[in-house]
Amino acid sequence: MEKLDQHDPHLADILRRAHLEREQQEQRLADLFGAQTVPKVTEETLAISLDHLKQHLEVPCLLTGIESRGCFAWEASYIFGRKRPKEYAQRKKQQPSYTDTYAFLSFEEAYDPYAGLAVTVQRVSDSKRFVLPSAHLKAREKPSNNSQLLDDYVVWFVNGRR
Repeated sequence: MEKLDQHDPHLADILRRAHLEREQQEQRLADLFGAQTVPKVTEETLAISLDHLKQHLEVPCLLTGIESRGCFAWEASYIFGRKRPKEYAQRKKQQPSYTDTYAFLSFEEAYDPYAGLAVTVQRVSDSKRFVLPSAHLKAREKPSNNSQLLDDYVVWFVNGRR
C-alpha cells in the first residue's frame, strides 16, 4: 500500500478541515450540556440530549440506517455472507433495514445509558412502524440541521458511554 505524503497540500487541507470540524462538534456538544468539556453518557445527560433534540429536530424528518450493525445486524450475513436474495427480501418485509427510508414520528420517553434514545419511525415504503435506537440512524437530507443534530448525538453517544 502506498504511504500517504503528510506534506501533500491537499491531504494537509483535508486533515486540517477534519480536525476543525471535530473541534466545532466538541464545542457544540459541550455548549449543549453547559460544560467545559463533553460529558459522558448518563441518565442526566441523556435527558438533556432528549430535550434538546425534541426542541430542535425539524419535522418532517426522513431517516435511514447508518450501517448494517446494531439493530440492523441481521442483514450482515446476507450482505457479507450467504447470498439468498429471496430470503433476504422476505425478512426485509418484516424487519427494519439500514437501507430503508423512515419518517420520524416521535421520541420514546424511556431510555438508559446503554441503549440511549429511541425513536418511533414509519417505513416510507410500506408504512410499517418500528422503534429504533437513535444512535443507528442518520438524516437522509445532507447537509441539514437535522443531519448535524443527529450526527452530534451519535458521536457523543457512541464515544461517551462508560
